[in-house]
Amino acid sequence: MRSSPVSEPRLNEEVLSKSSLGIATFKADGHCVSANEAMKSIIEKMGEEVREGDFQEAQLWNKSGLLVDAAEALSTGVEKRREIHVVTALGREIWLDRRLSRFVDSGETRLVLIVNDISDQRLVDGAVRKDQEMLRGILSISPVAIGLTQDRRITWVNDAWVKMFGFENPQQWAGKSARIIYASQNEYERVGKLLYDSATPGKVAETDAKFRRNDGTTFDGYVRIRAVDPSDPNKGTVAVTYDVTDRKKAEQALQESEARFRTLFEAAEDCIFIKDHDLRYVYVNPAMERLYGIPLSEIVGHRAEDFFGEETGKIIRNSDNRVLKGQSIEHEYTRLLRGILRTVHEVRVPLKNIMGKITGICGISRDVTERKNVGQARTISVPEHYPSAAMHKVLREARYASATESIVLLQGESGSGKDYLARWIHDHSRRSSGPYFAVNCAAVSKELAESELFGHEAGAFTGAGGRKRGLLELAEGGTLLLNEIGELPLSLQSKLLTFLDTKAFLRVGGDKSIHINARLIAATHRNLETEVAEGRFMAALFYRLSVFTLDVPPLRDRVEDIPTLAEEIISALGTELHLEQAPVIDPADMNRLMRYSWPGNVRELRNVLERALMLSRGDRLNLVLPLRRQGFDEWEHTIRFTPGRSLHDITDEVTRSLCEYVLKRSGGSRQEAARLLDISRTALYRHMKRLRVTSDFETQN
Repeated sequence: MRSSPVSEPRLNEEVLSKSSLGIATFKADGHCVSANEAMKSIIEKMGEEVREGDFQEAQLWNKSGLLVDAAEALSTGVEKRREIHVVTALGREIWLDRRLSRFVDSGETRLVLIVNDISDQRLVDGAVRKDQEMLRGILSISPVAIGLTQDRRITWVNDAWVKMFGFENPQQWAGKSARIIYASQNEYERVGKLLYDSATPGKVAETDAKFRRNDGTTFDGYVRIRAVDPSDPNKGTVAVTYDVTDRKKAEQALQESEARFRTLFEAAEDCIFIKDHDLRYVYVNPAMERLYGIPLSEIVGHRAEDFFGEETGKIIRNSDNRVLKGQSIEHEYTRLLRGILRTVHEVRVPLKNIMGKITGICGISRDVTERKNVGQARTISVPEHYPSAAMHKVLREARYASATESIVLLQGESGSGKDYLARWIHDHSRRSSGPYFAVNCAAVSKELAESELFGHEAGAFTGAGGRKRGLLELAEGGTLLLNEIGELPLSLQSKLLTFLDTKAFLRVGGDKSIHINARLIAATHRNLETEVAEGRFMAALFYRLSVFTLDVPPLRDRVEDIPTLAEEIISALGTELHLEQAPVIDPADMNRLMRYSWPGNVRELRNVLERALMLSRGDRLNLVLPLRRQGFDEWEHTIRFTPGRSLHDITDEVTRSLCEYVLKRSGGSRQEAARLLDISRTALYRHMKRLRVTSDFETQN
């Protein structure tokens, strides 16, 4: 039914001129009465040229298509609304929201055209739709189970969700309550209270949950929920669900493993510790507290120098830094712990994360003091003071050597005490807490010498069933004595020289360079300069070893030291032989010891005293000096023939010299001297009496 003209609205001219909408009015015959600037702009945007007076031209409006449905709007009085899509000649897309309405102006029926340019809105809406379609496509193929819910009802799920819960297709979920995915009503209510009801804009709510599949089986899961539109929580939520069954099993296995590890860690008799990359203790077990006598709370968070001092801490720090570079270190050291010197065997290895990156150090220490004491070879300590000037000089130089880290070369006759002096240097050096090893190069076969020094890998040669650490590795942090180094084969001398220059070597059959921190002391009874000249010793190695050379004097050149040495040796032997009280050497025996030439040096002195102790009864020492026929080769006497001397005089001179020498070699024993000369004791006495041999060596036996 047509509306009454008087009831229809009148167009306000002010609205017409100021509105941002395109507005134009027309008479019933289609003649344009007025059009505002906004309408003119819209027409031009559509690609139509507008000149003055063009709005009165019906052709302009017909061409634009804006007056479609105009006749129906005039006849029915019903507003006609249409969305018009225009593609300009330049390919630009324009969307217009057009409205046609009838109105009465001064009793005359007219038509009003209102146009709103919605191009920008349509572009935004289109982009949003594309983004939503793209997002939904991405979510659909995501391996993570994702679902949309509203009012606790499922509105959309992806394929991963369908697969996780065992349904046939996503449509099975539409409109269903989220209750169907939870293992029980209580679980559903708990999660709903925590997540669905508390979902707030911009925040993620999450919790563990027990879920149920379509076949009735349950699994451990984890759900995260967030409001879809942060500005309007009522628009629904997005839920991301994870099946964490394997993770839960792994966590349980990890917890059980940690429990077992902690039990072993705390109950272990060996000390176990872990250091971080800054070399601070982060974990230590109770055994470490017992060994060090320091509460665990005072160990954790501290470094080694906080307990052992800066000097020892520096040595430990240097070793730790090598471990942080990927090297495993095994060594022994001796330190004062709780007032007692204890020897500890320690292994330190790099601690790595799952990516293989070194994050710290794991170490295991064991107190081996008793084992070391049982297996320790019997030694004679070197007294701090000797009467002889020769040993004063040697010990003074040895003190200089002990204060440095340089290589030391000890030269001297066999048995003169080079090995004892090497140990003295070690014990008075900064490495005294570290291990001390000695190897006699002359006693090791050439075939095994390299393996003994440098170690070998499994299968390096026939019989090498496993990896073996050489003496150089065992001496980590301490000292290695290479006794009789002149006996090393040339091939091994070359490898030793390389080690001295680089502090690194390869095990036999190995391909990985081993770096160690050990001091080297070499000893020999040979003249290495002569060995070099004759091609039996490398000149380069000789010069490398000759950094600090000590000449150890033979015992015959320091007879003043014999009483001190004898006392020290008898005291040590008495302990070894479990004697309640060691015999005392009487002055006559001491005189004999000091008159003997000791070709075997201190080693021979020790053997003589040990034999005497074994043969002694009571408090008297049964001392017997060695008798050597080869000693005649050492005697020589120069005869000067001058006019007036007879053969008898020359013969008496030779006899007198020989008698004096033999008496000296026999320690003054006429019986032993006679046996050496292969004559009777009476004949020797006649020669001595006739030639007036009254040497201090003469005794009454």
